[in-house]
Amino acid sequence: MALGTSPITRALKVLARVAREEAPLSLAELSAAVRLPKPTVYRIAALLEQEGVVYKDPLTRRYSMGKAFHDLCFQAIRNGPVHRERHFILQRLSEKLGETINLAVLVGREVTYIERVEAAWPLSINFEPGSRVPVHCTANGKLLLAFAPRRHRERFLKSIQLKPYTPNTIVDRARLVQRLQEIRRRGYSEDNEEFLAGVCCLAVPVKDRHGKVVAGLAVSAPSARFSLEKARSYLPDLRACTAELSAHLADRGGLGP
Repeated sequence: MALGTSPITRALKVLARVAREEAPLSLAELSAAVRLPKPTVYRIAALLEQEGVVYKDPLTRRYSMGKAFHDLCFQAIRNGPVHRERHFILQRLSEKLGETINLAVLVGREVTYIERVEAAWPLSINFEPGSRVPVHCTANGKLLLAFAPRRHRERFLKSIQLKPYTPNTIVDRARLVQRLQEIRRRGYSEDNEEFLAGVCCLAVPVKDRHGKVVAGLAVSAPSARFSLEKARSYLPDLRACTAELSAHLADRGGLGP
């Protein structure tokens, strides 16, 4: 059997297409994209779904990446040889500012922490690396959405449910679009107790060597001791750290192995 028609190659084609798309795909779209018959694609997708690698929405019958795929990607990033160096960069910033620092990426429709250094304060918010948080009401989430490709951003905004987490959560799409425009213009994002009551955050973009935003770097703390005005005073430190992370990415070829 030729390699191009082997079951493994077919499965990889389906998986790559689902991972690459910014919106869930129907069976017909998958079949056309990978140039395979629908019955073949259906069988492959069913196997991938059984293993949790892809997810089929029971209502729309469309396919997107599953939890097992996201977990595998995170473990590859988290356990790669560059993890220690990234963590050390964030740890130095956390010690300098005296606050919690996290590095996050968009995974599917959520924000995932890939590195996090907690501040040495008795009152802190604990999220382990790998934790997922909403996009529309977190500093990193809004930042990454603001700098995402336009097509991805528009599809995301049409499908996302703007769940209210606190009285400050933005639940109006027009207002959220306006906020994303502001973030792109000024180059940083804020969370004014929008996800967790009593917690403020500020995030700045981390770029690769091509200038593409690939992650968000955020500082967060209880608002009782950490106002957004104070957070803005840390912008030079945060941006210096992102420059170091960007250089680190260029040297190592990405966030992970």
